[in-house]
Amino acid sequence: MYKVLIVLIALSTVACAQLMKGEEQPVVQFRDTKTFKTTCSGTVEDWGSCHRKAKRTCPNGYDVIERKNDSRGIFREMIFSCK
Repeated sequence: MYKVLIVLIALSTVACAQLMKGEEQPVVQFRDTKTFKTTCSGTVEDWGSCHRKAKRTCPNGYDVIERKNDSRGIFREMIFSCK
């Protein structure tokens, strides 16, 4: 029983550390255009993450073409184009 408890605590610690670190989702470019898509889903990223990625991708500014999210607010996707 003691060993099982130790393993559960270790797994919980690793899972929490991964959530805190998180991993940013990539920006994908549509074919031969200035249009891009990115997701900022989950608990680690938010809409601000999508906008920061758009600013990095388009240093001269960008226009949001479409924003999608689910009713729970966990899935977020933004399509944008560089100016």
